[in-house]
Amino acid sequence: LDEEVSLPTVILTTSTTTSATNTNSVSYPLDGIETNENRCNNNNVDEETSAVIVQERIQSWVRRLLVDLGICPFTKSDKRSGQGLGDLGVPVGKIAYHYSNANVDCIPLLMADAWTAISEMIDAGPSGRNGISSILLAAPTFDTNFPLWAGPVFAMLESGVSATNSEPAIGVVCFHPQYATPDGSSWPGFGHMHSVPRLRKWLEERNPNLSEMLSEEEVAAGGAWQRRTPHAVINVLRAEQLEVAEGRRATGVLYAENIRVLIGNEGVGSSKLAADLMEEQQMGSNKGDQG
Repeated sequence: LDEEVSLPTVILTTSTTTSATNTNSVSYPLDGIETNENRCNNNNVDEETSAVIVQERIQSWVRRLLVDLGICPFTKSDKRSGQGLGDLGVPVGKIAYHYSNANVDCIPLLMADAWTAISEMIDAGPSGRNGISSILLAAPTFDTNFPLWAGPVFAMLESGVSATNSEPAIGVVCFHPQYATPDGSSWPGFGHMHSVPRLRKWLEERNPNLSEMLSEEEVAAGGAWQRRTPHAVINVLRAEQLEVAEGRRATGVLYAENIRVLIGNEGVGSSKLAADLMEEQQMGSNKGDQG
């Protein structure tokens, strides 16, 4: 505290202390791996191998959930997204997979990795051979801390979007292996699944028979499984794509149908979804354990 001023003031200073176990971090656009030295990281991982393995896991999830189960109607492959919106002026572009090895005590470096990926997406534009439709940035060291990921990390991301006046350009969406659907008692912030009460309302309107069958916990699971990825993931979408997609789809219909597909009486079921996710988390573990 600075006692020389009339109001209490917190003065933040930087530390020059360097951890002996945290010396560098990596951020990879995964079709051309590069290493940034002298940053915090998890040094116990074979960086190049783990980055490739993580991409394989995330791509498997995209194929299984978004494509095969149709949870995202505008993603038809694990390489490109934005399908079905061309008549509304939104081109199909590639999905840019990124990897950050920033550790949980190095959140500013995670922010730097995210904004590097965003900058590359903006520079690439939405169309053409190198056009980017969306980003999936995985940060495996945050896999076991959902409260940190969903709370402070995404609050920082959203604050950055707002501070840079980037709302007209991008939106960020939260995914995590332990994702929990908001219970509606408070607003979780942008980028999160709709609350359980809202999902219940849409179910009652669109599929009252299913709504009567499902408990609150099952409705919450139906929302959560739409956001549970093999690793902690920052999804970045173009704002114009989000706006057009919202206009093209009936939101309540989509989420009610997704819940039916995932945990309805003829749906996949939570047990199978959990087993599939675990299988993806273990993919490539013989090359280097990053699960």
